[in-house]
Amino acid sequence: MDKGQLQQEATELLYREGLTLDRQQWDDWLALWTDDCELWIPAWITEHEQITDPQREISLLYLSGKNYLKERTDRVLKGMSPASVPMPRTCHSVSNILIDAYTSDSMTVQSVFRVDYYHHKKVYGFFGHYTHQLVQQAGGWKIHKKQVTLMNDFISEVLDVYLI
Repeated sequence: MDKGQLQQEATELLYREGLTLDRQQWDDWLALWTDDCELWIPAWITEHEQITDPQREISLLYLSGKNYLKERTDRVLKGMSPASVPMPRTCHSVSNILIDAYTSDSMTVQSVFRVDYYHHKKVYGFFGHYTHQLVQQAGGWKIHKKQVTLMNDFISEVLDVYLI
């Protein structure tokens, strides 16, 4: 597969991830991930340095395994997440999508994002950089790892999977 085709497929997957979150299509969002996935938002140590080990240092969010992603979405669906009631309305924008490295069955993709959301009659937003590690599984690309470098890490209300 040539790099142009990989670029197109990576772009579509990242766009689809944002769209499923915006539409609150939780099962479709979960289907984009591998079973052994990892979602990590490292905390900042200084203005220009982040933690490097989610096992030893405090993260803004760290979920290892699809079952933990499902647990988060189940809490939202069942109203067990007070911070998510009512559910915020979101708008994910992803751009500057570039493939860093690739093989026939994996690729590392860099991009930038902005998520605007409306909650309790106020507008908020997050922005930063994504690093996605994508792998080929069952004839399609899946998210194996997603690291979010949150550039505005002052969190005034809530931070959850649907806001990044």
